[in-house]
Amino acid sequence: MADRSDDGARAAEDGHREPDPQVTLERVMALVNSSPSLVYLKDTEFRYTFINRTFGRDSNKTLADMYGRGDEVIMPPEFVAQVRADELKVMESGVPLAYEEEVVTPKGRRHFSTVKLPVYDDSGELIGIGGFVTDITERKLQELEQQRMIAAQREALRELSTPLLPIAEGVLAVPLVGVVDPERARQIVENLLRGIAEHRAHTAILNVTGIRMMDAEVARALVQAARASRLVGARVVLTGISPEVAQTLVTLNVDLSGITTLATLASGIAFALRE
Repeated sequence: MADRSDDGARAAEDGHREPDPQVTLERVMALVNSSPSLVYLKDTEFRYTFINRTFGRDSNKTLADMYGRGDEVIMPPEFVAQVRADELKVMESGVPLAYEEEVVTPKGRRHFSTVKLPVYDDSGELIGIGGFVTDITERKLQELEQQRMIAAQREALRELSTPLLPIAEGVLAVPLVGVVDPERARQIVENLLRGIAEHRAHTAILNVTGIRMMDAEVARALVQAARASRLVGARVVLTGISPEVAQTLVTLNVDLSGITTLATLASGIAFALRE
């Protein structure tokens, strides 16, 4: 039978050794303490048994401050109740829970990404709950700023796609170019009504020279714009209808009563100035 020392010598020669438990523990602790996330472990009674270095810096607490105590040490009662309910759910279900939340803290309003999971010992017995909490406030603020920029760009594009041109006192021209889908049709009506109110217009000229195709949605939008304009005290003059668009309006049996139709934008402006 081979000697155990021979096995150990061969293992050493091959570069394979059993890990030193103490070294492993020290390295795991170094890893956890180097994490930018707040890491903690609680027992089954929701009492802290471990917090990492980041948790301590963030809460201005030491492990000695937190050990054997609950969340009431660091947060108001209403938050304690919610945290406890979440952690009880995790322990009872045995399923990790991941979510994002916004919390008002002494440092201000902050956003966190949180993962909570049940923790078991080597025998499979539940010993508590662990948590990894990452501050994502900066990322959220960047996302909100990006959303504001996108909204501003959309508003600018909307203004450019449906310009309101004051022609004379009380007269607006709205040149429509390109494709008018349902979303843009709604924008046309909104911009038109806002422009009528801002400029105290009595006449709005919708010039559709740039529109070669018109479907039922666009036709309905024009009729809606005319009716809405009348409600705020203005009339609509429709100019620049191409033969293709005229045929579409006839085919769709669109009711243009109450809308003056003229061949060109120039004739529309002349009409508006005469009235």
